[in-house]
Amino acid sequence: LPPRRTRLCSKKKTRLRRQTSILTAKDMALSMKTNAAVRLPSARAAIKARARQQPRLRTVVVRASEEEVKSTEDAAPKSTIASPVSEPTPTFGSLMSFSGPVPELANGRLAMLGFSSAILLEKITGEKVFRLVQDLPLTVAFLAVTFIVATFIPLLKKETPEKKATGIFQANAEMWNGRAAMLGFALLLVIEANSKGPFF
Repeated sequence: LPPRRTRLCSKKKTRLRRQTSILTAKDMALSMKTNAAVRLPSARAAIKARARQQPRLRTVVVRASEEEVKSTEDAAPKSTIASPVSEPTPTFGSLMSFSGPVPELANGRLAMLGFSSAILLEKITGEKVFRLVQDLPLTVAFLAVTFIVATFIPLLKKETPEKKATGIFQANAEMWNGRAAMLGFALLLVIEANSKGPFF
């Protein structure tokens, strides 16, 4: 064959090859699409079948009754927050009761005043306590009433000796000094009642 014809034949062959390759690619794409279209419904059907076979999860709603809620609230530890409690206002009866602060406090203060005054006045006058009380009744009564009222007023205002304690002036020290003065003044009266002259 002449060279021109061979060239034409080769060109035709290459064209045919290209066309066949394009056709095969299109056929493959179409086959893939058809396979995918066939597979999709089958896959969906399989998923539905599996979902039917699997047991459904059921939600259980538990409702607590009011009694159970109250019991749990009672059993729960409550917060221990100290709420401010207002102190009751003291009265005359509560202050003068057997367990009240006035009897021992007032008697202790009067005993300290009487014992110290007895020592000083017996040294000056040379008379017994009984004679001094007879000579100065108004002074003794005035001092006693003043000390008792001065003891009452702070306690009625809720001011205790513990709140006013400073330095060496403590409530316990005053209480013990008052007890010692009451004991000493009582012994002084007993001794001077059985003696002719003053003790100091």
